[in-house]
Amino acid sequence: MYEAGIAGGNATFESKAPAWEDWAPARARYPAIAARDGDGQLLGWAALSPTSSRPVYRGVGEVSIYVDPACARRGVGRALLDALIETSEREGFWTLRAGIFPENTASIALHESADFRLVGITKRIGQMPDGRWRDVVLYERRSASIGCE
Repeated sequence: MYEAGIAGGNATFESKAPAWEDWAPARARYPAIAARDGDGQLLGWAALSPTSSRPVYRGVGEVSIYVDPACARRGVGRALLDALIETSEREGFWTLRAGIFPENTASIALHESADFRLVGITKRIGQMPDGRWRDVVLYERRSASIGCE
């Protein structure tokens, strides 16, 4: 799925999927959700990664969500994001952040439908492997129940 996101050109700056042993340790203490069909086939996944290693940001996570292109527009992404939000709040996260390419309108619509709000746009923040500079639209969702005291 990550490879499909790379191939689509609007999901990540990466040029290839990282090896599991490189990807997993940085996210070991962060929520992750997988969606499977009745036969156990993976339909998509969502995970949080750390925003910062500083303790003050322990309740802030960066959202990654990938859905098998064959399952697009079937509610898989929404189910994953809803489950990730619920799990993150149970685990004490008060803010979820998402950096999305402006061209990824499906991801923007998904996050907006889950009460993420537009924070801003970072212009030419990163360079694709082919040399193109890309903007990233920043969204965040603040919990209504965690970190409100």
